[in-house]
Amino acid sequence: MPFSLVDLRPDRRLLDHEFEGYKLNLQTLPHFCLDLPSPVDKLYPDEVQYSFVHAKLFALHNHLILDFWDHQYNYYYIDNRQQVRNVTFDNINNTFQSAVVYDVPAHVERKSGHFNLCLTFPSSNLAVVSDGTGYIHIIETGTRNRPATDKQAWQTLFSNLALGEDKYFTIVDTRMEENDNVELLHCLLQSVEQSEKYFESVLSWITFENYDKTWKQSSLRQVRGKGIIHYAALETSCRALYVASDNLFKFTLDSEKDIIEHKEEPRQIIYTWLQTSDDITITLKLQSNFDKKLLFVKVTPLSVKISYAGKVFVEGQLCHNVDNDLTTWNVEENGQVDILITKSESQLWNELLVGGDKNGEQILDASLVEEVHKRLAHLCSETEVKADQSVSGLNTQELEECDAASEEDTVLVRMDITSHEITHKIPLSVHQYLFNTKLETHEVPAIALRHDVDACIWQPFAELVNSHTWPVKHHGTLMAFGYVQSSKQNRKFVTCSPSFSYSVVCEATRHIFIYKSSSDRDCQLRKRTEGVMKNIKVGQQHVVNIDKYGEVLGIHATNDYLFILTDSKFVAIGI
Repeated sequence: MPFSLVDLRPDRRLLDHEFEGYKLNLQTLPHFCLDLPSPVDKLYPDEVQYSFVHAKLFALHNHLILDFWDHQYNYYYIDNRQQVRNVTFDNINNTFQSAVVYDVPAHVERKSGHFNLCLTFPSSNLAVVSDGTGYIHIIETGTRNRPATDKQAWQTLFSNLALGEDKYFTIVDTRMEENDNVELLHCLLQSVEQSEKYFESVLSWITFENYDKTWKQSSLRQVRGKGIIHYAALETSCRALYVASDNLFKFTLDSEKDIIEHKEEPRQIIYTWLQTSDDITITLKLQSNFDKKLLFVKVTPLSVKISYAGKVFVEGQLCHNVDNDLTTWNVEENGQVDILITKSESQLWNELLVGGDKNGEQILDASLVEEVHKRLAHLCSETEVKADQSVSGLNTQELEECDAASEEDTVLVRMDITSHEITHKIPLSVHQYLFNTKLETHEVPAIALRHDVDACIWQPFAELVNSHTWPVKHHGTLMAFGYVQSSKQNRKFVTCSPSFSYSVVCEATRHIFIYKSSSDRDCQLRKRTEGVMKNIKVGQQHVVNIDKYGEVLGIHATNDYLFILTDSKFVAIGI
């Protein structure tokens, strides 16, 4: 079955075109600091882990883990003794509590090629730990919604080599499911393997089942692809996998069901078509100096027929309505014919013709910038731009480097575990991927994508029952953040609060930039051209120096506090 294209349409009610930018606020934010009893355990890539995939896995590893099943400020990290430490922050007295809750079993001495330890919480009473040496541990935690010093010790329920000898990985996602009164634990692991020409990213989907209070591994699935993975998550229904990357991934292993390679019959492409949200361009290639009188083009609101000298190139029913009165075509001397068809409604089509057409091929992500960033000057230019000033045509020389379209065809896909096929695609080349953040306990992490100068937060949901619809909802907007974050070349972590009241760009060792989007209506600026004062809507930017704390190893934003983990400090910054 062919995949469906998902069109991301921002909710206009969540956009604010009157927002002008951020004003620096020199007010000091309150800091509350805890000296860690033992340093954070961290590894760096060595001589065998030299690819960009390895560098990203190590550099962006977040060592600060929040328990989303607990509504208190309960955080966890793993120290250099391979102990899981719980730190609880009391926001009333601004104090900390710290305690060891688990000793990670040391099966193998750590060596070249190992990864950092990982900790996740798939449910309110279970935890999963990987030690970076190939072992995975399923742990009974008991009730965790207590302060650190009042927790019971965790107990190991299951330990085993997840992928076999010398197979090292990190944990990307975990999720619990109940099927016929049997508990199933799904774990998504990421590893890197070197092929003859390049490094492959491998996502391993392992399922464990709890039968008669005994855990055992029941299935293994793997998808592979070239290059880095921007985002990966297990669908809440545990029936699909979400992957955002610069190259398409495909299933290569399934212990439950044979993977059938669908070999497409060779086809002769006689035309191509590409689309924007508003129009479609069909391109034919005829011989040079052809007779224009023999070209026949007929477009109705629901059909199209294009032929030359009796040979039909395109004919059939269109997938959606078009405005046939606006149809135009252009003929070039080299034989290329471009037919421009205007859509009646602004949306992306899955196919040009109903039922598809094997003679045509769609071209995705054409290397064209969608539109001029109309409000770019309000945020960065020293030249005055009037609000009602007309915008001239696109001039690529006026664009900055951060505004260029991505050279990679980044795409977010939904991969079904039953058919092993991609069911939905979301092209991200125009909507630059920024970061992901967890908004709801039971849902997959939301994705932040650049939209013009803003950053839109999109929440994917499970595919609707008895439908081929994959809902991805626009939940919030970080005003002007898409543009301001692109100028921070030394950023390590990027995140935002669950209420979208502020966003954060964190460098490794020097600064943290906090952008509060709540507008300041009392701010006034003087127009240089008219000499009058004008009320504008701006947010507040705070710059926090973190030199004294050391390298930032983890970060998490709540609505009231920003929590920072360094090698020897745990810091709460009041927002």
